[in-house]
Amino acid sequence: MRQNKQNQIIYFFPDPQIGGVQKNFFLISRYLTTFFNQNFLITSNKIDSKIDRKIKLIKISKFWSYISRRLLFIVCSIKLFLVCLKKDKAIIFSFQGNFYAIIISILLRKKIIIRSNLSPQGWASSPFKIKVFKFLLSKADLIIVNSYDFKKEMRKVFGINPMTIYNPINQNEIKKFSVYKKKIEFFEKKTINLINVGRLVDQKNQIEILLSLLKLKSLIKNYRLLVIGYGPEKVSLKNFINKNKLKKFVKIIFVKNPYKYINMSDVFILSSKYEGLPNVLLEAAYLKKYIISSNCKTGPKEIIKNYKYGELYKLGNIDDLSSKLKKLNKKKLKSNKNKLTNLEVFDYKKNLKKYLDEIKKLV
Repeated sequence: MRQNKQNQIIYFFPDPQIGGVQKNFFLISRYLTTFFNQNFLITSNKIDSKIDRKIKLIKISKFWSYISRRLLFIVCSIKLFLVCLKKDKAIIFSFQGNFYAIIISILLRKKIIIRSNLSPQGWASSPFKIKVFKFLLSKADLIIVNSYDFKKEMRKVFGINPMTIYNPINQNEIKKFSVYKKKIEFFEKKTINLINVGRLVDQKNQIEILLSLLKLKSLIKNYRLLVIGYGPEKVSLKNFINKNKLKKFVKIIFVKNPYKYINMSDVFILSSKYEGLPNVLLEAAYLKKYIISSNCKTGPKEIIKNYKYGELYKLGNIDDLSSKLKKLNKKKLKSNKNKLTNLEVFDYKKNLKKYLDEIKKLV
């Protein structure tokens, strides 16, 4: 792909955290550097070292690292405004804090692409917000969402028609980092080993898994649950585990490489209240794990439909999840380990090319 010396792109990603959005950003931005001659990133000091060297980091001062998230977005927006004044040929590509970035694009008459990561259930909670967001979204030059269910929700709530491009999941990287020499002692050969990977926040809703395990009563000894993540809900989750004497059956840890732990498990569980297209489900699918997921909006249903090796439970229905856990059979799970996947639609090279094709139309 040829670079054009006049092509400038400014990424807006104020508060990167370990998770799906950050992984997607690394893959997408790295790919687009082959087209854009000048690449800039407005961010805080939390960005991972995996950022492409061709991208010039424009970080805000460490002083602002301790303020609230909303204020952090405002400070980064001011930085975006100042940088855009100097880069007259640049387009903005927002991965986070999209409405702040849109306001800057309106003020400076800049072209803007936004990538929305979470279903409107997570951020459009009132009629007033919906009206404001509808106006702002109408000013974006390109809106990208990561599932077709997500696209339907955006049409329904805001009356807009975004472009759907699936998350670019790197299957080779997943396989590379999923290799392990021996299982952790917590998982046992005879138990059904469950795993959940995600930030410990209300959205991820891990408490629902714990409540469903309690419902198993005497059968709980046949299960182990490993939760990998960190966040503000860690204390309350650990208190629940201690109070209900679940320490033998549930463990919470944090590691940067969850793939080998997913590979050690038998079943991946997602309990989210809302998503966009959860990377962790695709990662579990690439590792051929049986999946049990909430039927939250949006994404899980779309993944299970293609993967065909898993099931959905009704969000908020602990009995339904508990019932599905009871039906799990260790022998059947082992016999299905080599089950072929049907994940071609999520191929990362195809989806990265879609990003470039759409962006070229704007430049």
